[in-house]
Amino acid sequence: MRNIITPAPYEKAYTIVLNRILARFTMFDDVFGEYKRTVLKIVRGRCLASENLQDLARYWERNCQQFSRFLDCIGQTAAPPEFQQFHQVLTGELRHFYNQVCTAQQAINWGQNSCCQATLQDAFNEMTCIRDRIDHALQNVNGVAM
Repeated sequence: MRNIITPAPYEKAYTIVLNRILARFTMFDDVFGEYKRTVLKIVRGRCLASENLQDLARYWERNCQQFSRFLDCIGQTAAPPEFQQFHQVLTGELRHFYNQVCTAQQAINWGQNSCCQATLQDAFNEMTCIRDRIDHALQNVNGVAM
């Protein structure tokens, strides 16, 4: 017969918080990925007439600010002792993700409707690696993965 381990109440509470963190991170990841696709369409001239990099810049900046506030909240989240190392890894990787979002944003010349595609692609490649590292860290926590 299989032994069932009942999690401590604080573990269950942290798991709920962690699920919310991961859901919100996934939303930000989707948003910034969509921005990348839109940037490339604009640069290639395959966009709607109403799409331009100047408008996208405002949306990107707003979401960068929201992501920064999200990181501040995560940094203030208390993790149970069993999850502290994981929480530190997660927080560090999310901060690194934010830095790459900023790098991608800097690759775009909003005023001239142009983009350094190599820098943009490098930033998004690194963001993929970050997601992989987060997934790996999650696999080491009770076998849960993103």
